[in-house]
Amino acid sequence: MKKRMLLVICIGLIMCIAIAGCSSQAKESESKTAEKLTSVVDQGGNEVQLPETITKVAITPIPWASAMWAIDGGSQRIVSINPSAMAAYKTSFMPTLDPAFATISTAEITKDFTINVEALMNLKPEIAFIWNDQTAEAEQLKAVGITPVMLNYAENLEDLKKDLLLVGQVLGKEDEAEKLTAYHTEIENYFIDKKAELDSVSKKKVMYLRNSKLSVAGAKNINNYLLELTGGANVAAGLDKQWSEVNMEQILQWNPEIIYLSNFDEIVPEDLYQNKIEGQDWSNIDAVKNHRVYKTPMGIYRYDAPCVETPLMIKWMGSIQQPELFKDYDIRKDLKAFYKAFFSADLTDENIDTILKVDANS
Repeated sequence: MKKRMLLVICIGLIMCIAIAGCSSQAKESESKTAEKLTSVVDQGGNEVQLPETITKVAITPIPWASAMWAIDGGSQRIVSINPSAMAAYKTSFMPTLDPAFATISTAEITKDFTINVEALMNLKPEIAFIWNDQTAEAEQLKAVGITPVMLNYAENLEDLKKDLLLVGQVLGKEDEAEKLTAYHTEIENYFIDKKAELDSVSKKKVMYLRNSKLSVAGAKNINNYLLELTGGANVAAGLDKQWSEVNMEQILQWNPEIIYLSNFDEIVPEDLYQNKIEGQDWSNIDAVKNHRVYKTPMGIYRYDAPCVETPLMIKWMGSIQQPELFKDYDIRKDLKAFYKAFFSADLTDENIDTILKVDANS
């Protein structure tokens, strides 16, 4: 009898230990899950503890207003953006997709990314996306209870995809961000697979002009990567910056065969063809003599900055620089498919003409 009681007691103890162990493991698992859901590592290398709920977001970097809009499926959580992002919105076809975007405040952030923290506090955002070199602003935001999340100015598609995925994590929209980045990877791989053919053809000398002050894209600009990926040779690749100001003597020496004009300035091809810019003579540049100056596209944002539409920018560049090599896609058809897939938008031919700046580039 005593032996039987001892056996029962032993079994009971073993079961208690097992249950306690399971409970401990469950708590540990719950803890890890909670930790995974409430913290991220941003592009400044900081482990960021996210608020339990995110209902209001401020966005300092210009391209990321439209990027968050794309990932989040609307502007309902955006309370403050850079004025340059709003200027891009007003000159794009995006107002037809989201008229409410026009009501977002731009008073708290300046074009040079300075944040009026006191004014921003009035909007009560839980999160503020900022550049990864805005360390002083990050401390100011944390001091008033706004969580800063740093993004990286992408120099290539890998950087860009990391930013997109981070925004998706912060917003709880991982699937949407992964869908976008998968498309980026698919298009980049298409061009990478063409590298052997690309190496066998002559590369056009290309220059990317940001504005009439002669600021050009250098080696650290994402457009340098895109130009090379699509069969161009950036004449300013020797300049180890994102943007560098040069002079007409330097441009004449480079003598680019193709010139792209950024949407960060109102300059258009006709300004170069007609020598309308005071103090600049473009008449001896091959790209001008052969009418090969192009205004870059503008969709929901400027294609010439890292953005959700960068894969379309790549295809557009390829069709201009190496049309014979990249003739197995239809850029207009691809635009329609992209905006339908990601924004449920049915583009008209007029919409596509507007995005591709057909009038300016004719």
